[in-house]
Amino acid sequence: MQIKEVEKITGITSKNIRFYEKQGLLNPTRDADNRYRGFSDEDVKRLKEIKLLRKFGVGLKDIKSIQEGSLTFADCMGMYLRFYQKQKKELDKVIELCVDIQKNDTELDTIDVDTYLKTIDNAEEEGPAGFMNIALDFITKAKGVLPQRPKTFFEPDAPIMNPVDFQNELEKYAEREGKSITFVSWGMRPTVLLDGHRYICALEMPRSLHFPFSVFFAIRYNLGYKWVYLYEDFSTEW
Repeated sequence: MQIKEVEKITGITSKNIRFYEKQGLLNPTRDADNRYRGFSDEDVKRLKEIKLLRKFGVGLKDIKSIQEGSLTFADCMGMYLRFYQKQKKELDKVIELCVDIQKNDTELDTIDVDTYLKTIDNAEEEGPAGFMNIALDFITKAKGVLPQRPKTFFEPDAPIMNPVDFQNELEKYAEREGKSITFVSWGMRPTVLLDGHRYICALEMPRSLHFPFSVFFAIRYNLGYKWVYLYEDFSTEW
């Protein structure tokens, strides 16, 4: 089968198929005369497996480990289940307050702001919560405000497509730099402690584009972000 036929069967774009091949996740044959890719039924099966795993947010490194037999499918699902359960627990706190406000049919000018802010502060003191870190406001480009100079930046080893990818790359960066890392908040704009110093982590430049673009604008079907920027977080001083 040629790549266009495989694209129709799997629903995976030819660009992504080539990308997965480049990452070593599949190895189609090559025609000796024209070098065209030839895909077997086994290649199609493998692509469908990759698609399933990616739908669950499984990173490319973990997919490779499953294929090589160093990570079982069950262990992988357990690892990601724990991550999503943690995220759900954090978001449950946000949902609970939203429901409470909606039930009371409260207007903003009559709401007890201090009480709700205190509830949020208490939730965040107990551990990571799903509430927005407003320290991000001063580094956003969404309103044309240039960010402050980042403390440092690095290029991830693999494309960052989801929070799990981001966590993996930050942990690898900390290991390379010989620093301890603790996650204060999760997601696509996590806050971390590196050797006790607090940083907001932001992504820049989708790999599918050739010019700088901000993570604060959604890009569909990008191939992950090229740079990770670490900004010093002074929110605790505000």
